[in-house]
Formats: sequence, structure tokens, C-alpha cells
Amino acid sequence: MLPSTRLAICLPLVLIGSAACAEPDWSKVAVRDITVFHAGATPIEWISSQHPGASIVKAGQPCIICHETKKGLDYTAKRLAPREPEAQAMPTTVSFPVSVQAAVDKGTLNVRLSFKPPADTKPGSDAENDLKAAIMLLDDKVPQAALVGCWASCHQDMRGMPGGDAKKGKYVNAGSFELLQWKSGKSPATLPAGVQVKSGKEGDKTTVTFSRKLGGNVVEGRSVPFGIAIHVNRAAGRMHYISLGYRLGIGGAAGEVQAAK
Repeated sequence: MLPSTRLAICLPLVLIGSAACAEPDWSKVAVRDITVFHAGATPIEWISSQHPGASIVKAGQPCIICHETKKGLDYTAKRLAPREPEAQAMPTTVSFPVSVQAAVDKGTLNVRLSFKPPADTKPGSDAENDLKAAIMLLDDKVPQAALVGCWASCHQDMRGMPGGDAKKGKYVNAGSFELLQWKSGKSPATLPAGVQVKSGKEGDKTTVTFSRKLGGNVVEGRSVPFGIAIHVNRAAGRMHYISLGYRLGIGGAAGEVQAAK
């Protein structure tokens, strides 16, 4: 799960007037639709033990092997609500699609999310932001990152989980992941070097584009595990919609989402 951290990268719903923010021609970039869903209080421990697919993950196969290619995406309130102790937390719409595009241009990785936020979700506690969108990029050193994506960072005793420790955050070390987050409301005036984010509207859809200079763990020829999180209607903490784990293939590397030049 993707609660906000000190690594979050945020800008309001405006375009940045800078030549460095020039985007690729998205009409020429392939689209990969990824379903995000409200998972309730579902930590990695449940996935690794009680979940019917636990043996598949233990065998080294990713979650999407079953949820996409065999059984299909079955995210319904009946299936998800039993693992959510806060009765009012489950939204009426438990899943929706996010169109994902990625491209490398002039030494910069661009990842574009396009989605229509559901209108029937219950209001949350984030008074500053009606909407947030994020991607988490993980290093290979994060256990099971290539199989479960950002779920590897969500354990049952972390803050926000039922009975969790308010002092415990993600189960990932600084430097082993990047959380790039856009917020619709007020945000810091500065950004880390080499990273920018733009947003806009296309009809009833919100578009958010993250641009990051290649370098570190994000370089051509690498498959980078990643996940998506969308906070809707002022949702905060774990009360968000999230994706399964996917791989971002940069410059021809293997991945469900391809970031080609």
C-alpha cells in the first residue's frame, strides 16, 4: 500500500511551464489498462499464507498470473469486504481501470496515468486533497518486489492497519524504492532534482504524467517492479485503490508496461 512518505513528489493540478516538461506524443505510445482496487486490510502476510494463491507466489510466480491471465480480475465488494474491519471504509465501486503509458525521451522516463475517479466513494480525512495519484518504483533488493509490487512494503503491523504500530512505516529501506505522488491540492514548492509531474483533464478523465531522469535503478535495459495507488474523494493512508505488482520494461527490457524510445 502507498501511504504518503517523505519521498512523495507532489504538485497541484496545473501544468508546469517549462521546456524540460515536454512530453512524448502519447498518441503513438501503447496503452496498458491496469485495474486498481480497494483491497481493504490485506497485508503481505495474508497473501503469503491464507490467500488461495499463496502457493503460487511462494513458487516464484507473480500475482497477475492468476488475476489477469487465468481467472480474470474479480474485485467485488463480496470478496474484499470481509478483510476490512472498518465497515464504512469499503466504497461502492471497489475497482476501476487506469490507462498506463510509458516512454523514454531524451534521457527521461515518462509515465502517464489516465483514469476516471469513481464518484460514489465515501469521503476521507484528507482535507487538503480531493485526489492523489502515485506510482512506486521498487529495487530488486525488495523481497518479492517483482511478484507482488508495492504490496511487499505493506505488513500487518504497520501504521494504518488494524492493531498496527503508529510508528511503523513501509517495510522497505530508503534508497530501495521511490514513491512519486501527485496531489490535487496544496503541495511543496520544491521538487527533487530530475523529477517533475504534470496533470490535466481530458473530458471526465484525470491525467497525471511523472517524468524522471534516467539514472540509479531506473535505466535502460532494466525491468523495474512498480505499483499504482489512487486516493479518491479525500481518502488518506491505506484507504486507497491499488494495483497488483507489474514490471516496467525500460528500453526493451521485459515488462507488462513497456517504456520504449
